[in-house]
Parts: sequence; structure tokens; C-alpha cells
Amino acid sequence: MKKTAFLLFLCWTLLFWPAFGQNKYAILPKPALLEAKDGQFELSKNLIIAVAGTDPELRRMAEDFAHQIGRVAGRDTKVFAGNFRVKDGINFVVSKDPKLGTSGYFLEITPKRIVITAEQSKGFASGLKSLMQLMPAEIFGTVRVEGIHWKIPCCYVEDQPVP
Repeated sequence: MKKTAFLLFLCWTLLFWPAFGQNKYAILPKPALLEAKDGQFELSKNLIIAVAGTDPELRRMAEDFAHQIGRVAGRDTKVFAGNFRVKDGINFVVSKDPKLGTSGYFLEITPKRIVITAEQSKGFASGLKSLMQLMPAEIFGTVRVEGIHWKIPCCYVEDQPVP
């Protein structure tokens, strides 16, 4: 009887274990809205981050992120600032949407591009933090790592974190 119970428990555990695994949308604190989408964005070898505007603080955030990607993923990531966006890459977009406020952001990840939309730098910082939490954990490292698939699950996030 004990062997049967143990075997049933083992089968149940193996069958349902993936449901208890790490959530691919593990953003903390939990955002106000998170819609899962199909697909993944993969960091390209020559990734481009476009910063719409000339805010030096926003450009610095993008450059710090590009440097971190280069350090741990070995990707040659360039940052461009001005009045343009990229079709294949990461975009930082300034918006006056009333939903955003001081620290709000929208994060849209599709297989071709990532768009972080915010009104102020606090919102961009929050959006960037959420994006990094969706990436492989190695993004928070200090040395280059090999054998990592730098893929990010597609989704749409809206949040207005408390400042």
C-alpha cells in the first residue's frame, strides 16, 4: 500500500511539476495589468536601443542597460537618441498618457521589438526593472555567461507603481 501511494505521488508530482515551476512572467511587485502573448523576443547580436527624445537621464538609463547586456550576453548593443524608433530592437518612448503619471509605464514585448512607454524617468526605471525581471536571471550578473538563450516572453504590461 505504501509503495502504491508513493508511486501515485511520484507520478502526480512528475505530471504536474511544470505547473509549479518558475513563472515566466515573474514581475515583482505584481503589475496592475499583465497580458501574456504568444512568442518571444530574442536579443540579436547587434541590438539597437532607440531613445525617443533627448532627456540625458533617459539616455543614461538606456546606455547602462546596453552596457549590462554587453557585459553578460556579449551583445554589441548600440543606443541612439532622437526622434525615431526601431522596428527590430528596443524603444524608449515618451508619452503624456493620463494613465502613466509620475511612475507609470507600459511595456510591450513582441517577437520583433520591445517598447517601454512612460512620461517620466521613474516610469522608465520601473518599466526597465520589469523588463529585466522577464529576462534570464543572468542579466543581473557581472560577468559574461555562455550557453544562455537570451529570450524574453512576449506580453503587455501596464503599471503605476507607488513612488
